[in-house]
Amino acid sequence: MPLIKKLLLILIVLLNLNGHAQERDTLKLTITRVDRQIKTDTVYVFSTRVDTIALQPIKADTSKVARDINPLDMEESKYKIKFMGSLRTNAYYDFTGMPSTEGFMPYDIPVGEESIDGLSSVYAGARQSRIGIEGNANTRVGKIKTYIEVDFASRSESLLRLRHAYAEWNFFKIGYSWSTFMDNASLPTTVDFEGPNSSLNKRHGIIRYERKFGESSVAGISLESPQTDYSNPADTLIQDKNKQSNFDIAARYKFFNKLGHVQIAGIFRRIQYLNQTKMDVMYGWGILLSTNLHFNEKNILSGQFSIGQGIANYYVGFVDRQLDAVYDPVLMKMSLKAIQGGFLSYTYILSPSWRFSLTGGTSYIKGKDFETDDTFRSSQYFAANTFYNPIETIRLGFEVTTGSRTNLDLQKGNSTRISFLASFDF
Repeated sequence: MPLIKKLLLILIVLLNLNGHAQERDTLKLTITRVDRQIKTDTVYVFSTRVDTIALQPIKADTSKVARDINPLDMEESKYKIKFMGSLRTNAYYDFTGMPSTEGFMPYDIPVGEESIDGLSSVYAGARQSRIGIEGNANTRVGKIKTYIEVDFASRSESLLRLRHAYAEWNFFKIGYSWSTFMDNASLPTTVDFEGPNSSLNKRHGIIRYERKFGESSVAGISLESPQTDYSNPADTLIQDKNKQSNFDIAARYKFFNKLGHVQIAGIFRRIQYLNQTKMDVMYGWGILLSTNLHFNEKNILSGQFSIGQGIANYYVGFVDRQLDAVYDPVLMKMSLKAIQGGFLSYTYILSPSWRFSLTGGTSYIKGKDFETDDTFRSSQYFAANTFYNPIETIRLGFEVTTGSRTNLDLQKGNSTRISFLASFDF
């Protein structure tokens, strides 16, 4: 084929391709050369294929979306809400028939004629189960946290018991929660729901300011609801009336480092009572020393010691026992009761799944000359337990608890309880 003919053929093909390129967005060109031994010329075959599809986005004006709003509907919350809970089943066998289903209380141990040979009791239930709701919000005035928690260990089988209901904002905590005159971090882990009867463990209304100072200090002070616990014969004149006109004042300081912490706390109470026909005042006080030390990953030592007057209601084993003060029939006025107590607890962590603990405690309340011989004087508490966690949210516990009660006449009673616990946290 002459050269001029070849050039014309190539020009025609290029013009044809250019026309297709203007009509299509994307063009794929395949050129195949086939050499044939023919008598005429070499043949060139051209083929094309379009393989791209353009997709157009769909847009909607959200301001024109119809909304069905009722003023009675709940508004959208700006809080982050978290639900949590713990299903707890506990059971025990008590060798002396003590009445408490939730804790081993040496105060209830029968002494002398109250002791009955062969009396025992068993129990199984889930009253210790609890539910909690936590809310968090970051606002222009700072982070706000709210929390409410209830369990079923009330005095009535059908009623919930309030454990916590409070709000935290910056350094303030307001509501119903743990007293400042205590140290939760030093309390041992026990199958016994209440723990050592000589430990401080109190919840009531509080207004607290607490914050960190530096790298190793925490200090706080609070106003707390004045819950007095005594029996005064004259109170029949002011029954169902609030006898207290001021808050308790509590404060604490905690020093901590890599081993653990040491804390000192104190409380001051102005306790009013009816003295014949007019209101009179007593001044109660208390001091707490506590610690929790992690010597290494496997060995932990914790403990408390407290002393004071008019503070028996802050102890686990003496709540609602009317032991803050007692009526003196000779002087015809109320007299504060002096109390002291403490415990030590050792925990050995064998593995993430197994731990073992030993706890021993004692308490003492000074008697009055006018009190009867069967009045409580002192008690001892001992517990040995093991916990097994097959997974993080399941805990199984077994414990042997024993203790004694001694009265003012030095008569003594002893008791032992075997307890079990199974819990699932979510």
